[in-house]
Amino acid sequence: MQKTFDSLKDNDIEIIVIAYLLKHPDLIDTNYEYLDNSLFANIENLKIFNVLEDFHKSQKNISIDTIKNYIPDIQSKTHKELSHQIDQIVFSKDIFADYLETLQDLHLRRELFKITQNKNSETTTFDTSSNIKDIFLDLEKKLFDLSNFKKDNYEFRDFASVTKASLKLVEKAFKKKGDYSGIVSGFRDLDNMLGGLQNSDLIILAGRPSMGKTALATNIAFNAAKFFSQEQDKGSVVMFSLEMSAEQIGLRILAEQSKIPSDKLRKGELNEKDSLKLQNTYQEINNLNFFFDDSPNLTVSELRSKLRRYKNNNNIKLVLIDYLQLIKPESNRDNRVNELSEITRNLKQLAKEFDLPVISLSQLSRQVENREDKRPLLSDLRESGSIEQDADVVMFIYRESYYLQRNEPTRGTDETQESYQKKHDTWKDRNEEVFNKAELIVAKQRNGPTGKIELYFDDKFTKFLGIEKNASN
Repeated sequence: MQKTFDSLKDNDIEIIVIAYLLKHPDLIDTNYEYLDNSLFANIENLKIFNVLEDFHKSQKNISIDTIKNYIPDIQSKTHKELSHQIDQIVFSKDIFADYLETLQDLHLRRELFKITQNKNSETTTFDTSSNIKDIFLDLEKKLFDLSNFKKDNYEFRDFASVTKASLKLVEKAFKKKGDYSGIVSGFRDLDNMLGGLQNSDLIILAGRPSMGKTALATNIAFNAAKFFSQEQDKGSVVMFSLEMSAEQIGLRILAEQSKIPSDKLRKGELNEKDSLKLQNTYQEINNLNFFFDDSPNLTVSELRSKLRRYKNNNNIKLVLIDYLQLIKPESNRDNRVNELSEITRNLKQLAKEFDLPVISLSQLSRQVENREDKRPLLSDLRESGSIEQDADVVMFIYRESYYLQRNEPTRGTDETQESYQKKHDTWKDRNEEVFNKAELIVAKQRNGPTGKIELYFDDKFTKFLGIEKNASN
């Protein structure tokens, strides 16, 4: 016999749960995260629960004898059943938990029934305003939320349990031979400052165009993938590239690792030596767990949906997003600042939900160009909104040589040749001094120091190296 929606209700158990709450109001406190009015399918039981909850919030007591004063239209049958169940209760937290779990199970079944029925109706009508992609995403979100209804809640934790968890981080770093508690970026000075890339952190890497944001982020992701390949559980990195195609990024990585200029690779201008280097490089890196998704116009919900699948199948441990301003808002807000604020809040929630570092690239506003010192500041974050507030770490990439090369001195109309030559020589000397130098400015770190890290930038291969690493090559 086919079950109906009404069979997913149990009035007797609802009455028993309410009876327990009337006789032992302290159960509302000890089970507050599991108690919800959605558990009660019977309208009368729902009314009683709401009154119980209101009284409990105002620290007042209500009994079976006084309940009629607050619910005058309560049916005598319901009142009688409640009285009977209260008399039958022999207090046991375990028994109450079993009844409550049954109500939760019935609630989930009812919700699942409604979701599937609604989606069935939506997919079989041609008048729907939603396209099929939106229907899939909405269904996946609803099912995910439903499956997490009974997940562990954040609980009140004493100092001993918190410090014990903190000691595990120290132990984790110790087992890595005193290195870092987080994921290595491959840049020693950065890892020393951050302790590695920390789980649940939202990390913003920002810079003006042509500073090398994507190159640095790709270098970090590649280094992390190499690090994961040496671990026992073989973690993975995923890069969501909303601007460049996966093939373009792959070409960059091949150029970096083979030390063949990317323009030669693009043009196919390879000699026999280059071809051998390229083949050897491919053999070395092709087994790395480094995944790419170059879908354009993604919302954070779509990112979450994709990441949920990728994480389960590929043990994702680091997420890279290129870049923040290309993420599509869930809905059109009144202005761009509010849209970006919502996106950064959701990215932070994403990092916390999946317990992994999320690195998101970000543009900077043009006001940087109007200053003599063009090193970025937190106030330069484009349409900043809550970017600075939501991020755990904010880093800026800055290359002085980029600006110097575009500002070669010119001779003034009344300027002597000697004066101009001196000015030009000073410019040339400075240009040579900073040509391959870059600065990574850690402008914000919620749980640690800030400061400046010097990097070496190889523009032929769009590759960054730690200064100390380059010196040893």
